[in-house]
Amino acid sequence: MKVGNSLTNLLRAVSQGHDGMLRIQILNKRERRNYEHCAGPLEIGRGPERDGIARCTVQDNYVSKDHVRLMELSDGRLRIENLSLRNSIRLADNSIIGIGEVRELRPPIRLTVGETLIDIDQIQDSVGEGPLATITSPFARSGSFQRSISSTAVVPPEPPSSLLSLGTAPSPERLMEWFETLIAVQKAASGSQEFYQETAQAVVRLVGLDRGLVILRAPKPTGSQGTNLTNSLRWKVQARYPEDASGIMGREFSQTILERVLKDRCTYFQSAPTPNSTESLQGVEAVVVSPIFDPKDDVVGFVYGSRSRFTSHRNMGIGPLEAHVVQLLASTVAVGLERQQQEAEIARGRVQFEQFFSAQLAQELQRDPGLLTGQEREITVLFSDIRGFSRLAERLGPQATCELVADVMDRLTRCIIDQDGVVVDYAGDGILAMWNAPKDQPDHAVRAARAGLAMLASLPQINADWHERLGGTLLLGIGINTGRAMCGNTGSRLRFKYGPLGHTVNLASRVESATKQMNVPLLITGSTRAQLGDQFATRRLCKVRVVGIQGAVDFYELYAEQAAPEWLERRRIFEEALALYESGQWGLACSTLYPLLSAHDGTNYDVPCLNLITRAVEALKNPPTQFDGIVELSRK
Repeated sequence: MKVGNSLTNLLRAVSQGHDGMLRIQILNKRERRNYEHCAGPLEIGRGPERDGIARCTVQDNYVSKDHVRLMELSDGRLRIENLSLRNSIRLADNSIIGIGEVRELRPPIRLTVGETLIDIDQIQDSVGEGPLATITSPFARSGSFQRSISSTAVVPPEPPSSLLSLGTAPSPERLMEWFETLIAVQKAASGSQEFYQETAQAVVRLVGLDRGLVILRAPKPTGSQGTNLTNSLRWKVQARYPEDASGIMGREFSQTILERVLKDRCTYFQSAPTPNSTESLQGVEAVVVSPIFDPKDDVVGFVYGSRSRFTSHRNMGIGPLEAHVVQLLASTVAVGLERQQQEAEIARGRVQFEQFFSAQLAQELQRDPGLLTGQEREITVLFSDIRGFSRLAERLGPQATCELVADVMDRLTRCIIDQDGVVVDYAGDGILAMWNAPKDQPDHAVRAARAGLAMLASLPQINADWHERLGGTLLLGIGINTGRAMCGNTGSRLRFKYGPLGHTVNLASRVESATKQMNVPLLITGSTRAQLGDQFATRRLCKVRVVGIQGAVDFYELYAEQAAPEWLERRRIFEEALALYESGQWGLACSTLYPLLSAHDGTNYDVPCLNLITRAVEALKNPPTQFDGIVELSRK
């Protein structure tokens, strides 16, 4: 956003009595950043700013050039307008803001735009009621702004003050100016050009020298050789003040003094020039150089100041106090570089966490990495798999298959992340996810069930988008199980992978596989069903014995959160017939199911009903000597 627009919005907020601002977090594959907006309309999109309206640009090809317009209303609600001509905006409850539509909601708000998550919240100002007064900042007289803003008058410009005006003791006002100069350097974005430029300016404005440089280490040119410390490294001027170097004859800095500072690792200053015979610093009366250290205590650069013999301060040289302040500036740069490195490490860690966890959970893990320690927990595990994927891959070819998998995995993963699930692993066309680890989630089974239903609900749009290339319908199988498992690093010391191990995970995998044989897209076990209560429409299908798992398990169909009366009546009849079958009353089971089949139009039969009546008829034809009603699944 341009500085002019930002200042305009700030002034508008002050004049309108605005008491808060918006914090906007952008998250997608390419970027993760926070954006703060003070007042007035804000547009979010892929294109450039237009019509002077503040713009938050998003790096996402699936976001329209002009997609979202936000406007904070007087009652604290947020007006959200869909500017896109093609794409909708999805809210956290999976409702849609259609093309051209407007919604008014109260923050916090989560929007899904293309492949980007946008979290919006309000930041309240802590300033209480009452009259406000202003003080003049030194930067209003000597820095970025040419005048100060006051409630009564405009203060005329004054000459910049420096250590030259110190005299015997500084006044409180002068000390505040110096401190504010140092704070301005610290507030500049560390590692940015602004940060270095503020430092170079402070050498002149604060210390009172004629020229300030920030010199940093650069990579050594290929094939270069050196005989001393500075020649074996390459140094470049990162920032200079004044920026115009046309009046400098010869080198901008003394290589000899740099070598001395680099060797002794301390600040040097002089009251007379001492360049060697091979380098000219014409016009320079004295210099001061202080080293910049990185977190490893290596010298990575210098803050360099000089005073010219052609200024009014001729023959004054550079004194110890001035050298101390230059050293303080160098320390400020070092702190800024260390902060930049720490922020980069935090960002890398957050990116790694967010490959597995939601943004909210990733923040929790950054605050308390101990949550990742291996521990036994009750969890809910979800496995999903694309049906007939091998045939699809053969028909599509490698490139289109990769595109399909990437698209499907992105959409299914979003369903899991929206329910604060942990994506443990991808295996070709399959996903393993879990809930209630590493952080406590008392409703973990409910979250997993909602994620599974959301994954199925995303299929129609996926099939519509891929219809021409697929030539058919994409189907999913999803299995969910709840139980205890060991959760921690299931990878190796060389490659970290947070996830679960144990019987619960193995059974969940078998449940997903059973969806193929039972022709039901979403199966859950009795342990998961016990935690759902009456929040979902489920149907008990059978008691199953699966390969490699001891004992029998109840399988339930997870149909929806709410079901129509027709489905509920079908469930009642089915479960009545199932109880008759399991008690050995196979004929009665068949007659109970018969009305469901006879009333059908001959297409789209309920497959669980067909499966049950098939088993009952087989038992009538060949009565077993021992019967327990358990279905044997012979395949994994």
